[in-house]
Amino acid sequence: MGLFDFLKKKGQKKETLETKKAPKIDTEPQLDLWVVLKDDEYGYVWDKVDKKCRFRAYANPNRGEFPFKFKEPVDYYDIRGPLVFNSDNDESLNEVFKSVFVESMGSDNYMYALDWHHTCFRYNPRINTIIEYPVWIDDNSYGGSGYNVYFPDFYPNGDYYFFIAKDFRWGYLTHPWQMKVWVWGEPLMRLFKEKSRLLGLVPLGKY
Repeated sequence: MGLFDFLKKKGQKKETLETKKAPKIDTEPQLDLWVVLKDDEYGYVWDKVDKKCRFRAYANPNRGEFPFKFKEPVDYYDIRGPLVFNSDNDESLNEVFKSVFVESMGSDNYMYALDWHHTCFRYNPRINTIIEYPVWIDDNSYGGSGYNVYFPDFYPNGDYYFFIAKDFRWGYLTHPWQMKVWVWGEPLMRLFKEKSRLLGLVPLGKY
């Protein structure tokens, strides 16, 4: 296995993937909490993120650069660190996030949970399985016998975490060092407005 193949299995962004075809639409219920994206779907999804959000991970706001650029209305929030990181009710806050995503999904059988440059998932927040991380994934094609995965957090925590509808009609994006989040699409925007105070999201207006 060459270096490029090795990095792909680590979850590196596939900038050189030539054909990013839409993945096969799976209409069967997803009975697992999450399923790791395969390489072809991984490349397709990140290509969609780049086109939909004009994502630029290294944008510098001091130079007038922005991490995202949208063609549609987007709500923009700041995070209250003391509430998020020193709270004893983290699990109840996670349940609020999950309920918002479930309501927004409608009849969709999954959504995407993405961790930039790391493992990404098809995610079903309706499933209440409790999982201890890291989780070992057996994969003989990965320069060894497998690899550890972690599931993205709902709050900014060191990486770019994105939670997006399977058809990209709505999404929730976090920024790891600006400690801000972006929300687009209905009913997700309305639901986060209603829950923003509870979740410690401070509205900053439209982006």
